[in-house]
Formats: sequence, C-alpha cells, structure tokens
Amino acid sequence: MRSFTARLAERVLAGQAPIVIGLDPRLDALPTTLRPGDSPAARIVAFYRETLPVIAKHAPCVKPNIAFFECYGADGYRAYEEVNALAQKHGLLVLGDIKRGDIGSTAEAYAEGHFRTADAVTLHPYLGLDSVQPFLNWCRDDRGGKAVFVLVRTSNPGAKDFQDLQVGGEPLCDVVARAVTRWGAELPRAEGYSPVGAVVGATWPQELARLRALLPHAWLLLPGVGAQGGKVQDLAAAFDRRGLGALVNQSRGVMQCFQPSATDWLDRLDRAARDFAAECRSVATGRSGAAGNP
Repeated sequence: MRSFTARLAERVLAGQAPIVIGLDPRLDALPTTLRPGDSPAARIVAFYRETLPVIAKHAPCVKPNIAFFECYGADGYRAYEEVNALAQKHGLLVLGDIKRGDIGSTAEAYAEGHFRTADAVTLHPYLGLDSVQPFLNWCRDDRGGKAVFVLVRTSNPGAKDFQDLQVGGEPLCDVVARAVTRWGAELPRAEGYSPVGAVVGATWPQELARLRALLPHAWLLLPGVGAQGGKVQDLAAAFDRRGLGALVNQSRGVMQCFQPSATDWLDRLDRAARDFAAECRSVATGRSGAAGNP
C-alpha cells in the first residue's frame, strides 16, 4: 500500500480540499431519531455509518479522537475500531487522535496497536526521541508507510505555560519543531513532505510563518478553527504554492452543525462539509507560494 503522505498529496493535487474532519462523538449532539434506544457505542457507530459516505465526498481524511470513544469503555473502543474501518471502507484516510508518548516496549505496543486501525496518529514529544522512534519505524514504506503528527504548538490557551519557555534563546515549541524536522529527515518523502508532521494550532496565526519555516518538509495539522476561534483565512502561510503542506481541522462546525431534533441533519452536514472544504481550498490555492515547493 502507498504511504499516507503519498495518498494525501495525491488527493489534494487531484482537487480535494486540504481538510480533515474531526470525529468527536457526543451523545447529546447526535440526532434524537437515530436509534434512541441503543447503547451509546451503537448509536455512535450508526451516526458515522450515515455520515462518513457524505464526508468522503468533501474530505480526504478524518480524525477520530479516541477519548470520545474510550469514555464508553470496551464497547467504546470497539466502536473506535469499527468507525476507523468504516472510514477506510469509504476511501478516507484515518488520522487517529491518540496523543500517545511513552518509552521502550510501551511505545512499541502503542504503535503496533494503533497502526492496526489508523493510517496516522498524533504524538506528544515530552519524553524525547525514544518515545517517538517506535512510531517512526512504522513510517517506512516497508512497514506500511504510516505517518505521525507531533504536538509542536497546540491550540489551547495553556499552550503558553510550557511551549513559550525560552530554551537556548528560542521558545520550546521552536526546539520541538526543529526536532520534528530532524526526525523526518531520513524517512521517504512524497511530493517533498516527510511522514513526520506537526500539530500547529490555528489559534496562533502570528506564529505560523515562523513555524512553517522551521518545518519545511512537514505536513501541518491545524486544529482550532471554529469553536476555538481560529480562522481559515489566517492560515495561508501553512501551504505551498500547490496547496500542499497542511490539513485544516474542523469538528464541531461540521459534525454538530445541526440541532439534534432536526430532520434534515444529514443534508445540513453535507452543506457544512462542502462549505468548509470550499473555504479551505480557496485559501490553500489562492496563495502566491511564499512557502515554496519543498
């Protein structure tokens, strides 16, 4: 199978929007008419059984957040695996939002387990390279061509508590960005981009150009648009002149765009996904290309 980065670049170059739709299921946001008597896990799977074919028309990738599944215990985790399989059945790439970070055999076990169902995952780098290396091993073509997105500059206000700390005269987030670039240097690239990406919050647009320069070969995952206050029009610096290099994330603005009592909820979701895709495609392709072609 071709690598995550190769398939992602191919789809964006073919005209799909550079977006990822977050899957953060909340029972109080599901349609009230959708199997109301079933278990939470069954209702979640039923919701995505209906919505993933619609999302696949507009997005190359989805990002299921494992926390919203794990809170329902073993049934929730089974639902997570089932939703990932459904997404891949409909041709979507799956970026598992798991934010793992541990060392040695523990990291190896996490990597093996999560890459069984996801094409890419999110990681935190606080424990250093040996916490990331087991995942990087899976990014080689002979191990499945997976990808990782390392937390560099997160979208939450508390990011400043640690990520702004000065280390050798630069913020800690810049130190991590340089590490991400090093970690991806020896891995195979597709269209100039390595399988070691970075999470950079859309809520910090004033820092985006600097971090993009430190991460010239990394796909950027840009969360924080919509409910957290980030704006798509502020993200042009993340893209190269071909519209590659970044995935803008949206969850609630698409997946919770309707009132649970609405009868036309699937049509509303379809329109929200289409509009979000069009907005992001416009920003990505309308750029002059100051980021260059890696």
